[in-house]
Amino acid sequence: MNNELSRSMQMFRVMDRMRRAWMEITPMQEMSKSQFNTLMMLRHGVAEHHQGEEQKPCEPMTLSELSSKLGQSMPAVSQRISKLESMGYVQRSPDLKDKRTTWICLTDAGEKLLQNSCHLMAQKLESIMEQMGQEDTQTMFRVLEKLAGIMEQSADKSES
Repeated sequence: MNNELSRSMQMFRVMDRMRRAWMEITPMQEMSKSQFNTLMMLRHGVAEHHQGEEQKPCEPMTLSELSSKLGQSMPAVSQRISKLESMGYVQRSPDLKDKRTTWICLTDAGEKLLQNSCHLMAQKLESIMEQMGQEDTQTMFRVLEKLAGIMEQSADKSES
Protein backbone atom coordinates (compact mmCIF):
# COMPACT_ATOMS: atom_id res chain seq x y z
CA MET A 1 0.00 0.00 0.00
CA ASN A 2 2.77 2.42 0.94
CA ASN A 3 4.61 1.64 -2.32
CA GLU A 4 1.40 2.26 -4.35
CA LEU A 5 0.89 5.61 -2.65
CA SER A 6 4.51 6.53 -3.26
CA ARG A 7 4.29 5.67 -6.98
CA SER A 8 0.97 7.48 -7.27
CA MET A 9 2.40 10.60 -5.65
CA GLN A 10 5.46 10.42 -7.89
CA MET A 11 3.21 10.26 -10.97
CA PHE A 12 1.09 13.13 -9.64
CA ARG A 13 4.16 15.29 -8.99
CA VAL A 14 5.67 14.62 -12.43
CA MET A 15 2.36 15.36 -14.18
CA ASP A 16 1.99 18.56 -12.14
CA ARG A 17 5.55 19.61 -13.09
CA MET A 18 4.69 18.99 -16.74
CA ARG A 19 1.50 21.04 -16.39
CA ARG A 20 3.46 23.95 -14.94
CA ALA A 21 6.23 23.60 -17.54
CA TRP A 22 3.63 23.51 -20.30
CA MET A 23 2.64 27.05 -19.28
CA GLU A 24 6.06 28.16 -20.56
CA ILE A 25 5.54 26.37 -23.88
CA THR A 26 2.05 27.69 -24.56
CA PRO A 27 2.21 30.50 -27.06
CA MET A 28 0.27 33.08 -25.07
CA GLN A 29 0.33 33.46 -21.32
CA GLU A 30 -3.09 35.18 -21.32
CA MET A 31 -4.71 32.24 -23.10
CA SER A 32 -5.43 28.93 -21.41
CA LYS A 33 -4.47 25.61 -22.93
CA SER A 34 -8.16 24.77 -23.41
CA GLN A 35 -8.78 28.06 -25.21
CA PHE A 36 -5.80 27.42 -27.47
CA ASN A 37 -6.95 23.86 -28.14
CA THR A 38 -10.42 25.15 -29.04
CA LEU A 39 -8.88 27.53 -31.58
CA MET A 40 -6.80 24.65 -32.97
CA MET A 41 -9.94 22.52 -33.30
CA LEU A 42 -11.73 25.33 -35.13
CA ARG A 43 -8.72 25.71 -37.42
CA HIS A 44 -8.01 22.08 -38.18
CA GLY A 45 -11.12 20.16 -37.18
CA VAL A 46 -9.11 17.59 -35.23
CA ALA A 47 -7.41 17.76 -31.86
CA GLU A 48 -4.18 16.34 -33.21
CA HIS A 49 -2.28 16.88 -36.43
CA HIS A 50 -0.03 14.22 -37.87
CA GLN A 51 3.27 15.10 -39.47
CA GLY A 52 3.10 15.19 -43.23
CA GLU A 53 -0.61 16.00 -43.39
CA GLU A 54 -1.56 19.22 -45.09
CA GLN A 55 -3.10 21.70 -42.68
CA LYS A 56 -6.18 23.07 -44.38
CA PRO A 57 -8.60 25.42 -42.66
CA CYS A 58 -11.66 23.75 -41.25
CA GLU A 59 -15.17 24.76 -42.16
CA PRO A 60 -17.19 26.60 -39.48
CA MET A 61 -18.75 24.34 -36.84
CA THR A 62 -21.79 24.40 -34.64
CA LEU A 63 -21.33 24.44 -30.88
CA SER A 64 -22.51 20.83 -30.63
CA GLU A 65 -20.01 19.69 -33.31
CA LEU A 66 -17.20 21.54 -31.57
CA SER A 67 -18.03 20.20 -28.11
CA SER A 68 -18.32 16.68 -29.53
CA LYS A 69 -14.94 16.90 -31.26
CA LEU A 70 -13.34 18.30 -28.09
CA GLY A 71 -15.08 15.69 -25.93
CA GLN A 72 -16.35 18.40 -23.59
CA SER A 73 -19.73 19.64 -22.41
CA MET A 74 -21.62 22.21 -24.45
CA PRO A 75 -21.85 24.68 -21.53
CA ALA A 76 -18.07 24.56 -20.99
CA VAL A 77 -17.33 25.04 -24.69
CA SER A 78 -19.98 27.76 -25.01
CA GLN A 79 -18.41 29.70 -22.15
CA ARG A 80 -14.97 29.32 -23.74
CA ILE A 81 -16.30 30.46 -27.14
CA SER A 82 -17.85 33.54 -25.51
CA LYS A 83 -14.47 34.41 -23.98
CA LEU A 84 -12.63 33.82 -27.28
CA GLU A 85 -15.27 35.92 -29.05
CA SER A 86 -14.70 38.80 -26.60
CA MET A 87 -10.97 38.47 -27.29
CA GLY A 88 -11.70 38.84 -31.02
CA TYR A 89 -10.48 35.38 -32.07
CA VAL A 90 -13.77 33.72 -33.01
CA GLN A 91 -17.13 34.82 -34.27
CA ARG A 92 -20.60 33.35 -34.22
CA SER A 93 -22.74 33.69 -37.33
CA PRO A 94 -26.37 32.69 -37.67
CA ASP A 95 -27.24 30.21 -40.42
CA LEU A 96 -29.16 32.09 -43.11
CA LYS A 97 -31.43 29.10 -43.83
CA ASP A 98 -31.95 27.81 -40.27
CA LYS A 99 -32.11 30.53 -37.63
CA ARG A 100 -31.73 27.91 -34.86
CA THR A 101 -28.21 27.12 -36.06
CA THR A 102 -25.19 29.26 -35.23
CA TRP A 103 -21.83 28.71 -36.91
CA ILE A 104 -18.56 29.31 -35.10
CA CYS A 105 -15.39 30.16 -36.97
CA LEU A 106 -12.05 31.87 -36.51
CA THR A 107 -11.69 35.55 -37.23
CA ASP A 108 -8.74 36.88 -39.19
CA ALA A 109 -7.15 37.79 -35.84
CA GLY A 110 -7.68 34.21 -34.62
CA GLU A 111 -6.15 32.82 -37.80
CA LYS A 112 -3.13 35.12 -37.51
CA LEU A 113 -2.70 34.27 -33.82
CA LEU A 114 -2.64 30.54 -34.62
CA GLN A 115 -0.16 30.94 -37.46
CA ASN A 116 2.26 32.88 -35.27
CA SER A 117 1.81 30.99 -32.03
CA CYS A 118 1.87 27.53 -33.60
CA HIS A 119 5.16 28.35 -35.25
CA LEU A 120 6.70 29.55 -31.96
CA MET A 121 5.32 26.57 -30.04
CA ALA A 122 6.61 24.14 -32.66
CA GLN A 123 10.08 25.67 -32.42
CA LYS A 124 10.12 25.26 -28.63
CA LEU A 125 8.85 21.69 -28.78
CA GLU A 126 11.26 20.71 -31.57
CA SER A 127 14.14 22.06 -29.49
CA ILE A 128 12.99 19.98 -26.50
CA MET A 129 12.66 16.83 -28.61
CA GLU A 130 16.07 17.44 -30.16
CA GLN A 131 17.56 17.58 -26.66
CA MET A 132 15.80 14.31 -25.77
CA GLY A 133 17.04 12.52 -28.87
CA GLN A 134 15.04 10.54 -31.42
CA GLU A 135 14.86 7.26 -29.48
CA ASP A 136 13.67 8.86 -26.23
CA THR A 137 11.22 11.05 -28.15
CA GLN A 138 9.66 8.00 -29.84
CA THR A 139 9.51 6.20 -26.48
CA MET A 140 7.89 9.27 -24.93
CA PHE A 141 5.20 9.36 -27.65
CA ARG A 142 4.47 5.67 -27.20
CA VAL A 143 4.26 5.90 -23.40
CA LEU A 144 2.19 9.11 -23.39
CA GLU A 145 -0.25 7.68 -25.96
CA LYS A 146 -0.63 4.58 -23.81
CA LEU A 147 -1.06 6.66 -20.65
CA ALA A 148 -3.67 8.91 -22.30
CA GLY A 149 -5.60 5.89 -23.57
CA ILE A 150 -5.64 4.21 -20.16
CA MET A 151 -6.66 7.44 -18.44
CA GLU A 152 -9.44 8.03 -21.00
CA GLN A 153 -10.74 4.48 -20.54
CA SER A 154 -10.66 4.94 -16.78
CA ALA A 155 -12.61 8.20 -17.09
CA ASP A 156 -15.16 6.53 -19.41
CA LYS A 157 -15.69 3.72 -16.88
CA SER A 158 -16.19 6.12 -13.99
CA GLU A 159 -18.81 8.09 -16.00
CA SER A 160 -20.82 4.90 -16.61
